Amino acid sequence: MRLHHSAILTSACLALWALTGCSALPSDSAPAGTQAETPIPVGVDHEVLPSEQLAERLLTADDLGPGYAARPAATTASSEASVEGCPQLEQLGSAVDNPYAMFPNQGKRVFAGPGGTQLTEELYSAPPKDLSAGVGRIMAAMGACPSYQLVTATSVAEIRTQVVPVPRLGDERWGLVLTVAAGGRRTVVQQTVIRDGAVLLVVSGSPAEVTVHGQTALAKATAR
Repeated sequence: MRLHHSAILTSACLALWALTGCSALPSDSAPAGTQAETPIPVGVDHEVLPSEQLAERLLTADDLGPGYAARPAATTASSEASVEGCPQLEQLGSAVDNPYAMFPNQGKRVFAGPGGTQLTEELYSAPPKDLSAGVGRIMAAMGACPSYQLVTATSVAEIRTQVVPVPRLGDERWGLVLTVAAGGRRTVVQQTVIRDGAVLLVVSGSPAEVTVHGQTALAKATAR
């Protein structure tokens, strides 16, 4: 199943990029279900933010500290990728190239970090019920298969996924760790997804970076 590079593959493609240095490019596991504190309130007025406001709430290199620099997001994108060995992920990709495209209000920033690492932050905004249903479906597909292959024009990567707990932040949260092996090398990338009201935060990078900067990103993204 050929797919354009999409948010589904962000974490695996990040790891593949780190392993190969290619500018053309994210154990046992259970399906990645939502970790919600309470049911989404009905009738609560959550403000949906336009893309312009989301862009203002993204982290900057100054927020991250020394050693980080923003880089064009397009430098990590692959024109096509093929997922093999995970029907759930293939089916989700066949339904829509970029599952997060269902949320038209969005912002994204990519950072080059110390030692050649990479950190990506994405923000989306939509009514809470729409965010919850859409992201739940995406993350369930991403966590459905303990392993699969990601094939690009220049490489084949073996991906292993593990659902991981996320700190009790926001209204709902999901976490995945992907171990990506390609060309005799291996790297680990974590993706943390947090919904707070009508704002969705997606942070992808090394587990240490995501842990350190995730709460800062959420605080800035949801500042009133």
